[in-house]
Amino acid sequence: MSSSSFAAKKGSLVLPLFLLIITTVYLATALQITPQFDEGLVGPSFVPVLASILMYVALGFVFRDILRTPAPTDDAADNEATAEDKPSLAAAIKIVLATAIYIAAFKTLGYPLSTFLYVYALLFFFKLENTGQIRRVAYSAIITAVFYVLFAMIFQVRLPMLEGLLP
Repeated sequence: MSSSSFAAKKGSLVLPLFLLIITTVYLATALQITPQFDEGLVGPSFVPVLASILMYVALGFVFRDILRTPAPTDDAADNEATAEDKPSLAAAIKIVLATAIYIAAFKTLGYPLSTFLYVYALLFFFKLENTGQIRRVAYSAIITAVFYVLFAMIFQVRLPMLEGLLP
């Protein structure tokens, strides 16, 4: 990669590099968490370590995409960016709000309902499933069930339930 193409891409690398540093600090802190008693595979540092690993994988894809993207040409730099080309924070704000609502509703609504609604909202925001409501509902139900089996049955984590549904 030439120095001019790297210089053109360095602005795109600032946020991912910042997130890489934050993730590394987060992981280092998570690895210092010591359980008060043996909790098996799922201890207090399990989710933070898992989240850090997933973040590293996602950042790897981001870095790969940035480095593979051709550097902008002089003609492209001379043209004004349209509104579609400018990044929007609206999607990020929606996801942060959905996550905050999910966290707030998790105990009250219980795992199944709150997680189903959260996954449904994420599929909607990311436009991962635009083929119809039935598929989005089905994917949300499948993802909710898979994570229920993973946490409640395999890791034996007690998940809150909506009153009257399940103990």
